[in-house]
Amino acid sequence: MNVDCRVRGATKVMDRLQERMQGNGLENVELRPYMCFGGCHDGPNVVIYPDKVWYGGVQEADADKIVDQHLKKGETLTPLTGKVPKDLEEIIFQLLDSGIF
Repeated sequence: MNVDCRVRGATKVMDRLQERMQGNGLENVELRPYMCFGGCHDGPNVVIYPDKVWYGGVQEADADKIVDQHLKKGETLTPLTGKVPKDLEEIIFQLLDSGIF
Protein backbone atom coordinates (compact mmCIF):
# COMPACT_ATOMS: atom_id res chain seq x y z
CA MET A 1 0.00 0.00 0.00
CA ASN A 2 1.25 3.48 -0.70
CA VAL A 3 2.28 6.21 1.71
CA ASP A 4 -0.84 8.33 1.24
CA CYS A 5 -3.19 5.51 2.20
CA ARG A 6 -0.96 4.51 5.10
CA VAL A 7 -1.08 8.08 6.43
CA ARG A 8 -4.87 7.92 6.17
CA GLY A 9 -4.96 4.75 8.30
CA ALA A 10 -4.85 1.90 5.76
CA THR A 11 -2.54 -0.24 7.91
CA LYS A 12 -5.01 -0.13 10.81
CA VAL A 13 -7.87 -0.97 8.44
CA MET A 14 -5.94 -3.90 6.97
CA ASP A 15 -4.97 -5.21 10.40
CA ARG A 16 -8.55 -4.95 11.66
CA LEU A 17 -9.94 -6.72 8.61
CA GLN A 18 -7.42 -9.53 9.14
CA GLU A 19 -8.39 -9.83 12.82
CA ARG A 20 -12.13 -9.89 12.10
CA MET A 21 -11.82 -12.41 9.27
CA GLN A 22 -9.97 -14.98 11.38
CA GLY A 23 -12.27 -17.60 12.84
CA ASN A 24 -15.33 -16.24 11.04
CA GLY A 25 -15.64 -18.93 8.37
CA LEU A 26 -14.02 -16.70 5.76
CA GLU A 27 -11.09 -18.95 4.88
CA ASN A 28 -12.01 -18.64 1.19
CA VAL A 29 -11.60 -14.84 1.29
CA GLU A 30 -8.17 -13.50 0.36
CA LEU A 31 -7.03 -10.22 1.88
CA ARG A 32 -4.12 -8.50 0.20
CA PRO A 33 -2.73 -5.01 -0.08
CA TYR A 34 -2.23 -3.27 -3.40
CA MET A 35 0.26 -0.52 -4.06
CA CYS A 36 -2.33 1.78 -5.59
CA PHE A 37 -5.76 1.77 -7.21
CA GLY A 38 -5.51 5.44 -8.14
CA GLY A 39 -8.14 6.59 -5.64
CA CYS A 40 -5.72 7.99 -3.05
CA HIS A 41 -7.78 11.09 -2.32
CA ASP A 42 -10.65 8.79 -1.30
CA GLY A 43 -8.56 6.25 0.63
CA PRO A 44 -8.12 4.07 2.40
CA ASN A 45 -9.92 1.96 -0.17
CA VAL A 46 -11.20 -1.58 0.13
CA VAL A 47 -12.14 -3.33 -3.10
CA ILE A 48 -14.27 -6.46 -2.81
CA TYR A 49 -13.75 -8.69 -5.82
CA PRO A 50 -15.38 -10.48 -7.62
CA ASP A 51 -18.35 -8.60 -6.09
CA LYS A 52 -17.05 -5.41 -7.74
CA VAL A 53 -17.74 -3.21 -4.75
CA TRP A 54 -15.37 -0.35 -3.96
CA TYR A 55 -15.42 1.13 -0.48
CA GLY A 56 -13.70 4.48 -0.04
CA GLY A 57 -12.74 6.51 3.00
CA VAL A 58 -12.69 3.33 5.06
CA GLN A 59 -11.79 3.75 8.71
CA GLU A 60 -10.71 1.09 11.20
CA ALA A 61 -14.23 0.97 12.70
CA ASP A 62 -15.68 0.23 9.24
CA ALA A 63 -13.72 -3.02 9.03
CA ASP A 64 -16.14 -4.75 11.41
CA LYS A 65 -19.10 -3.73 9.23
CA ILE A 66 -17.33 -4.85 6.05
CA VAL A 67 -16.70 -8.29 7.52
CA ASP A 68 -20.06 -8.72 9.28
CA GLN A 69 -22.34 -7.21 6.66
CA HIS A 70 -20.57 -7.61 3.33
CA LEU A 71 -18.32 -10.65 3.59
CA LYS A 72 -20.64 -12.72 5.80
CA LYS A 73 -24.09 -11.54 4.64
CA GLY A 74 -23.43 -10.19 1.14
CA GLU A 75 -24.86 -6.75 2.00
CA THR A 76 -23.24 -3.69 0.40
CA LEU A 77 -22.45 -0.82 2.77
CA THR A 78 -23.87 1.96 0.62
CA PRO A 79 -22.51 4.88 2.72
CA LEU A 80 -18.95 3.76 1.86
CA THR A 81 -19.57 3.43 -1.89
CA GLY A 82 -19.60 6.03 -4.66
CA LYS A 83 -16.61 7.94 -3.34
CA VAL A 84 -14.34 7.37 -6.35
CA PRO A 85 -15.20 8.26 -9.94
CA LYS A 86 -17.23 5.53 -11.64
CA ASP A 87 -14.83 5.39 -14.59
CA LEU A 88 -11.92 4.65 -12.22
CA GLU A 89 -13.92 1.84 -10.63
CA GLU A 90 -14.66 0.38 -14.06
CA ILE A 91 -10.99 0.49 -15.12
CA ILE A 92 -9.82 -1.24 -11.94
CA PHE A 93 -12.54 -3.90 -12.20
CA GLN A 94 -11.57 -4.53 -15.84
CA LEU A 95 -7.94 -4.97 -14.79
CA LEU A 96 -9.00 -7.36 -12.03
CA ASP A 97 -11.18 -9.29 -14.51
CA SER A 98 -8.24 -9.60 -16.90
CA GLY A 99 -5.92 -10.92 -14.19
CA ILE A 100 -3.43 -8.06 -14.59
CA PHE A 101 -4.01 -6.90 -11.01
